[in-house]
Amino acid sequence: MTEVKLELERARVMLDLKRYDQAASLLARIVAGDPAHSRAWCMLAAAQLGNHQYQEALAAASRAIVLAPSDDWPYRQVSLAQLHLGHHTASVNAATEACRLAPNEWRAHLCLAQAELAKKEDFGAAERAAANARRLAPNEPDVYFVSGKISLARGQLRSAREYQERALALDPAHSGAQNELGRISLHRAGLAQAARHFIQAARSAPRVGIYSRNVEIVVGRVLNLVIYAASLGCLALVYATTVTQVSRMILLIGLTGIVVLGTGFGAWQRWRMPRETRPLFRTRRVILALSLAYASFLIAIIAVAVVPANALSGTLLATVAIVTIARFAAAMILRPKAKRG
Repeated sequence: MTEVKLELERARVMLDLKRYDQAASLLARIVAGDPAHSRAWCMLAAAQLGNHQYQEALAAASRAIVLAPSDDWPYRQVSLAQLHLGHHTASVNAATEACRLAPNEWRAHLCLAQAELAKKEDFGAAERAAANARRLAPNEPDVYFVSGKISLARGQLRSAREYQERALALDPAHSGAQNELGRISLHRAGLAQAARHFIQAARSAPRVGIYSRNVEIVVGRVLNLVIYAASLGCLALVYATTVTQVSRMILLIGLTGIVVLGTGFGAWQRWRMPRETRPLFRTRRVILALSLAYASFLIAIIAVAVVPANALSGTLLATVAIVTIARFAAAMILRPKAKRG
């Protein structure tokens, strides 16, 4: 075996192990020494895609097309790079050419399914491409993973779950399928179940930031639910007070009860969540958001207790404004920071 072949084999192993930086470095040296090696350019594009270097991957794959215009692999890589760059029509065109060159290559049809899905214009075309991929490779988990994403985009939750469960049956460590099951659970099974799937996805692929971000999103939704419920109860009580003219004492008791019940509801929701999410409930952002929301309830209680009766109506209106603003501000604070995934 020649030295170049040995280096290509080393690069292939690195790609399999997802050591994209090392693979890219080695492959860059190979193409520098042999610029006409189309296979090395394809592998370099694969490493760059793994490193989220989509513009560089597009350039490497385009070079491979020039060197090997009848090979479907570089067209698939161009499609993936264009997909991540947001050039959806170009992505579909490249994937279509890959299918023309290799009609029996399941990866080409799967690539076309992903491109059509991202384009969001013809989910039927995406499903037809995914069906071709499933027919050609019934034992590949990725064909069911992409099929499930298409079903979810079309609102077909049952088939979306079945596809992702099939993908996990073939590959229990498939992080993408776990993540999709979490997304599906947000529609039906609830936040706690969604968090479990997102956590499992993050365990399987700790370098993929979107999975851990999804866990943060679920925690944020739980806390927003608690704050929203308490705020709604407070506003409903204030409205009922202005309509029925109940006594100040009943209003105070009601507001205090809402704070106590809201705290209990929040504790119950936290208890239902997976243990791994507990640290996320103690971050600075969470403490700040909860402090802001509950400060508005405390202001309402104090205002009702000390404001003269002839100024109570105006105080209640001000309370509505404070609670509403605090709720929206808390929701903004709880939004997780963007992560690359």
